[in-house]
Amino acid sequence: MIYAHADNALKARCWLRKEGVIVDKGVRTDVCITEDLMYVVIDPELPDDLQTALLLVMYRGGIPPDEREYPKVIKSVAEGLRDRTIWRLYKDYRDAVHYLLDRWSGAREYSGYGALEALMRDPLLTEIVIPQSTAPAAKYTYVPKSLKEQLEYIRFQTVELGRYRRVVAVRNELRFPTNIVIPEPLMYIVVKQLLPSLTMDRPMLTREDPVYKARIAADLLEYNVNIRKVSAYPKPSKSLLKPYVTKATVEPFSAAGIRHVPEGLEVLALASLVLETRGSVVFSGAMGTGKTTQLNQLLYMVPPWFQVVIIERGAREIWAPLEGQLLHLSVPSEEKLWSALDQALRYGTMHTVVALAEARTPQELKTLVNYKLTGHGALTTMHADTVKDALLRITEAEAPPEGLDGTLVIQLSALGSTRYVKEVKAIVTEGREVRITEPADLTPKLDAYTREMYGVDLKKELTLRIEALAKAAEAEDPISARRVILETLWLERLDFKTAVEEEARQFQYQ
Repeated sequence: MIYAHADNALKARCWLRKEGVIVDKGVRTDVCITEDLMYVVIDPELPDDLQTALLLVMYRGGIPPDEREYPKVIKSVAEGLRDRTIWRLYKDYRDAVHYLLDRWSGAREYSGYGALEALMRDPLLTEIVIPQSTAPAAKYTYVPKSLKEQLEYIRFQTVELGRYRRVVAVRNELRFPTNIVIPEPLMYIVVKQLLPSLTMDRPMLTREDPVYKARIAADLLEYNVNIRKVSAYPKPSKSLLKPYVTKATVEPFSAAGIRHVPEGLEVLALASLVLETRGSVVFSGAMGTGKTTQLNQLLYMVPPWFQVVIIERGAREIWAPLEGQLLHLSVPSEEKLWSALDQALRYGTMHTVVALAEARTPQELKTLVNYKLTGHGALTTMHADTVKDALLRITEAEAPPEGLDGTLVIQLSALGSTRYVKEVKAIVTEGREVRITEPADLTPKLDAYTREMYGVDLKKELTLRIEALAKAAEAEDPISARRVILETLWLERLDFKTAVEEEARQFQYQ
């Protein structure tokens, strides 16, 4: 659990492989990419009892970076568990145990990244992301009285409550879930290893690693961690000068195209395209009309190369199963929401949607609209009885008109126990004038995008997305539903494996 365990079933799915990413005293770590684009770190195998001992060593923290102290550390755990088997296994696997402890303690040439060390040393990757766990945050702190209780506590948190982080490896805009799983109780150790200067009174500090040239950003609110790797110091070089002499093979899409009036499920499909082109979507309505539910449903349609930064007040309400694509910023109080909004841009990539669970204040609305001007998509819900009321709330926030252009507002309502879409409007700007119009005014630009991106007109793309939604509705669980949409809309049409294979050849993958 604390390092990258890879069983035989996982290894059998490997499609590209690179051996010896780290080699030390005859012990090595390999990596591979599976056929379904999962990044697998293959650490040396250890017996289960020895893995348990290492997990408890991590939980206790403070490993001395001196291998002469390692026997004492293992022996204390073996005595605490009253298990002589651990000490015997340690002597049998001494080199592998010391190798893993070196990576966590930062001994010799290691930096203390532990399970992340292999990812740091793989030049194929450009970023490493440790998102929040999908489970709600713990409401109390339990201090175990013995090593055995510590182990049971960690297992309970991870297995029963689902409080763990699955690390994500990133290559440019492509995101690979990994087999590195970090239990929530151990997250504070990982953060301290990455950011030794992190303090409560200064919640956002970064440092630049002098050895591996990584910029590390962590959010203290819920310990989201991004590690952005830099291949070389920023001085003039062929790679850095290349963007200035490279000509784009695809011209930017023009706004000329057909006008189309969306009906029924086409509204949700159209909203997904608005987000995909980094526009803004607002679900408006009274309490209980299903705004947050529809926001979750729309997130199922987010392309696999997008990153979604979620900002919520305490309780987790946005739960769409976008493995490796969601970063949560969950704040305990209203006073800290502005800090979370401010930090959201720190986690942005070229394709990012910033989603606020509910926009309440003028300041929040203004910030979201401004994100459109930074090239980010925006997604939120708000309380308003009509689209005009929603626009009035936004304009009263003194939001820049340019940021409102291309916004789609879906007004929800309810009658008795029946929820329905009351009206759908678009917001466009002409100069400094903001006006409400029909969604058909957004379709020419979206039609040009679908022709350029997918080689089909807008109406055909909307039909395909409706079919994907209908298939997903028949799936048994949320993860299966998301998988259906991925396969229908992107994995079968856009060949990601070919793109990865071409890049992987440059970094000696077989």
